[in-house]
Amino acid sequence: MLNQLRAEVNLALASLRLYWVNNLVGLFVDVVYFYAILVAVRAVVQDALPNTSSLVLIYTALQLFLGFYVTIAFILREDAVQGTLEHLALARGGLVRQVLLRAGILGTLVLIQTSVILIILLLLTGQRLTFAPWWPLGLLPLVIAALGLALAMGALALYFRQISSFYTLVQFLLIPYFLSFTQWQPYMVYLPLAPTAHAMRLSLSGQPVPLDVYLGAFLQGVLLLLLGSFLLLRMYALVRRRGLLGRY
Repeated sequence: MLNQLRAEVNLALASLRLYWVNNLVGLFVDVVYFYAILVAVRAVVQDALPNTSSLVLIYTALQLFLGFYVTIAFILREDAVQGTLEHLALARGGLVRQVLLRAGILGTLVLIQTSVILIILLLLTGQRLTFAPWWPLGLLPLVIAALGLALAMGALALYFRQISSFYTLVQFLLIPYFLSFTQWQPYMVYLPLAPTAHAMRLSLSGQPVPLDVYLGAFLQGVLLLLLGSFLLLRMYALVRRRGLLGRY
């Protein structure tokens, strides 16, 4: 397993080295995307403009979520295109373990990239944050929830292969949904992903997270993780039984 993990790390580093221009442009697009959202929000809600630091943190939560959200389906799609998906299935531990190893490496890169985006946005907007000492705990439910949905999307990608249009649709639906959390209301604790984003925002701004919000966020994350794992394992068994694993 350590050899497999080392190979995935080397693969990720090689990809960063070869495609650094694309990664740099992607970082630039993410920053410009935030400025477009900020200008739009200011134009629409001039009388009740949310705090800029709250917008920065919610946008960071959205970027982190989307970064994790696409990892597993992206892995499966790329290997299906390259004709190496069956090779992953023949790896020690099987396809699911190999995909989870690669997703872990890509998820680490997503965390690093999101941190860089957050620093750039804070510098550009002149905002300052005071992280709570326990801020990783505030981040944990969002990461767990995003991984759970990534597993569920990976299950769809195993069967349907090409689901990029669905990703685009979900992304545009999530933008206004996440931005609404800057105006937090108690009832939002029952909305999907709402307490996870709110807990992250509070922890990264040095504010205490109410216990009911954190427990709701953690419970949502665990349930999504269990659901995603179940769907991926069942779909993997289905495509093997029907002989669809190597087709695109």
